[in-house]
Amino acid sequence: MLLLQLLIGLLLISFSHGETPDSVFISTVNHRGPMMEGQQYELQCDVHNVAPVQNLTVKWYKGQTLLKQTNFTDTIETPVNKTITLLIGPDRADDGAEYWCEAELDLGADGPQPHPTNSSKPLSIAVYYKPKHSSSTETIIQDDKVMLDCTVKANPAPMYTWDHLKEKNSSSVLKSSALSLGNYTCTATNTLGRDSKVFIVKDSQCPVQIIPRRAVVRYGDNVSADCKTSVLHKGMGWEASEGAAPMTKNQNLITWRVPELTKWDIKPVCYIFYKIGDKDRCEVELPATVYKTPDSVFISTVNHRGPVMEGQQYELQCDVHNVAPVQNLTVKWYKGQTLLHQTNFTDTIKTPVNKTVTLLIRPDRADDGAQYWCEAELDLGAEGPQPHPTNSSKPLSIAVYYKPKHSNSTETIIQDDKVMLDCTVKANPAPTYTWDHLKEKNSSSVLKSSALSLGNYTCTATNTLGRDSKVFIVKDSQCPVQIIPRRAVVRYGDNVSAHCKTSVLHEGMGWEASEGRVPMTKNQNLITWRVPELTEWDIKPFCYINYKIGDKDQCQVELPVTVYKTPDSVFISTVNHRGPMMEGQQYELQCDVHNVAPVQNLTVKWYKGQTLLHQTNFTDTIKTPVNKTVTLLIRPDRADDEAQYWCEAELDLGAEGPQPHPTNSSKPLSIAVYFAPKILFCRDWSPLTETSLDSYPLNLYSVEGNPRPDVSWRHKSSSVNSSMPLTRYDSGLYEIIAGNDLNSVSCFMNITVEYAPVFYDSQEKFVVGEDSNITLECYSTGNPEPEMWWSFKNRNISTGRRHINIERATSTNAGVYTCSATNKFGRSDKTFIVEIKDDSPNYILTVVVVVVFISLVLIILLVVLMLKRRKSRGNYEVHSEMQPLRNGDP
Repeated sequence: MLLLQLLIGLLLISFSHGETPDSVFISTVNHRGPMMEGQQYELQCDVHNVAPVQNLTVKWYKGQTLLKQTNFTDTIETPVNKTITLLIGPDRADDGAEYWCEAELDLGADGPQPHPTNSSKPLSIAVYYKPKHSSSTETIIQDDKVMLDCTVKANPAPMYTWDHLKEKNSSSVLKSSALSLGNYTCTATNTLGRDSKVFIVKDSQCPVQIIPRRAVVRYGDNVSADCKTSVLHKGMGWEASEGAAPMTKNQNLITWRVPELTKWDIKPVCYIFYKIGDKDRCEVELPATVYKTPDSVFISTVNHRGPVMEGQQYELQCDVHNVAPVQNLTVKWYKGQTLLHQTNFTDTIKTPVNKTVTLLIRPDRADDGAQYWCEAELDLGAEGPQPHPTNSSKPLSIAVYYKPKHSNSTETIIQDDKVMLDCTVKANPAPTYTWDHLKEKNSSSVLKSSALSLGNYTCTATNTLGRDSKVFIVKDSQCPVQIIPRRAVVRYGDNVSAHCKTSVLHEGMGWEASEGRVPMTKNQNLITWRVPELTEWDIKPFCYINYKIGDKDQCQVELPVTVYKTPDSVFISTVNHRGPMMEGQQYELQCDVHNVAPVQNLTVKWYKGQTLLHQTNFTDTIKTPVNKTVTLLIRPDRADDEAQYWCEAELDLGAEGPQPHPTNSSKPLSIAVYFAPKILFCRDWSPLTETSLDSYPLNLYSVEGNPRPDVSWRHKSSSVNSSMPLTRYDSGLYEIIAGNDLNSVSCFMNITVEYAPVFYDSQEKFVVGEDSNITLECYSTGNPEPEMWWSFKNRNISTGRRHINIERATSTNAGVYTCSATNKFGRSDKTFIVEIKDDSPNYILTVVVVVVFISLVLIILLVVLMLKRRKSRGNYEVHSEMQPLRNGDP
């Protein structure tokens, strides 16, 4: 009894035995590299050599979290391989996550405990995702310790750009104290997208609130925003290039409103007159984004028409017309519903532009009939329209041409009424079919085996891109011989051999052939056909065996043999032409291939550079060497100047032939193409002063023409010396002319000369009494239009205004005011001096004048009195009374 229990136990143990896997391996299906957030991917788990499969559980994990598990109902007891897949849609939280799978064998209570498990190595995934700020606006109170922090998480790491800065800055953090009051837009961009955030830098006590905090409006639509305060003030209003609201003193809420906004770069500012420290006014800017969806989105192929060739590279182009602002634009490429790629832009221009984006593709046969399309999306942030406005192109359906390709090169057919030789193969264009060794030509892809003799039948499927051959070996169902190899490919003059073997008793076997015949032998089961130097082009060796099969005493199997010879030479030339070619005219090229065989395996390919243009196949069944001449019509354009054309002869001898296929190429034929001038770059230009017209972005690649065109300029109907430097007064419409012997062309562009800010003359010193009103006016010119601000006692007091008003001036308003203007070319400052007179009475001066006057009067009286006293004292003299004698007296 004890022995019986022991046997039963051993039997149970043997029945519960399992075979743990040799390996467990995790991988991604049809994907390598980083994954894109929100897209779907497939993971695969391969479990190798495990039994019994009905006890197997495959578990999927992300980190330590069980995601899914799969069981099996197969009842097979022997070891098998199992493949399980898992679909995932990773997001940014999955960046760096580790996925793994585990194979567990649950063999019941009598099996090993814990259950045997085998785990894969972890698969760490990288997830690419675009930047996304937690909020679209942030108010910053200006302070030395407060930063504008635009840092955001994204993969790949984003780049940062800032609007409204005087100089470019790629940092993600700015110090608020180094900035003027106003709005600063930071955009974080990577290859997957962008996200913008507006920082509103305010004075700590400016008591106004703008609702909404940011405006997004379609060009030509209405827009409004409220500015409100809860304090008593001396006036508040809106300043803007459109919709300005004049200052009012008796309201606490004023509205900026534009019924039809037509300014692209508008910067409305709400200001309030309210005493804050030594400032009488503060202001807050409303960030405004004016957008326009594209007029059209169009997809096309670049320099190509018609079907595309499998394996070659092509360029698709997406044209987005008249869209703004371009920094909010994303162009996405799709194949069907699959996102292929997307492109963002960092341009800061606010007005509508056209954008062209390209995508390189290399289609294969699976892409035949695929539809490509592109989409322009405007991501205008949380305040913009939801969902984001999108414009899509019409789909571009592509036809892919690919050559025939059989799944195998040989197939053994056991002759029967119901068995067919099926040569049908998929190709584009649809192939034609030819058969060797038939008594009559047949273009069908399918033959009935019972209608054929025993032997080998080669079917060749051919289209314009190439051919592929398949050998059908039609055998009697019981002919007991095997030929190794099943097909022979040999260069003319080289050695060749093949074995014929059997496993049955026979009355003799041998080889029949025009070269290398092997006489019948009875005492061997393997005989070899061998030719040291094969010089027969159409040889058909077959192995026979004398073996009783029904009413037949002998059966045979033929060895398919292809004898080939590569060309002696391949030569390219032009037909009936020498010298340069003219753009748009048709010319013929010729390729001569000398002494090649067999011609039905020959393909002649035409190339321009490394681009395959065309290829020609042949259906001739001749086995001996021939010469072939192939021509190609071309109509060259300017892009073909100095292009190199060449032809190549390729022998595709099937899987048994040499790999890679033998090829002979011609020397390249370089062509010169003469073409009329064309001005590729004809756009408005904004040069700096002192720049000459010779610096216009014309170079060897922007003005085309052969012979090389001469370039000249005209302005206001007169010729212009292109080497003379431009001044700020030379802006206007210019004509550029390019001419050669074939033609002359011209185009017009507006040239706007750019320069640093320059101030106009104006009063710079003001001397006024207290309580006077003063207006300081600061007018400047510059291109681009300068940004303006005022400072007083080293502090900014106004931004964006060309004048400031001082009402009821006091001594605290006296001093030096600085008006600053800046653009990307420089900064200029102009100072204004304000002096305040004291109009109060000057009593000391009055006293001094009175004292001086009285002193003068006293001095005059004293002098008069002294003179009178001197007269009263006088001098006395005594005179004689004698009379004088008269004339004539005695």
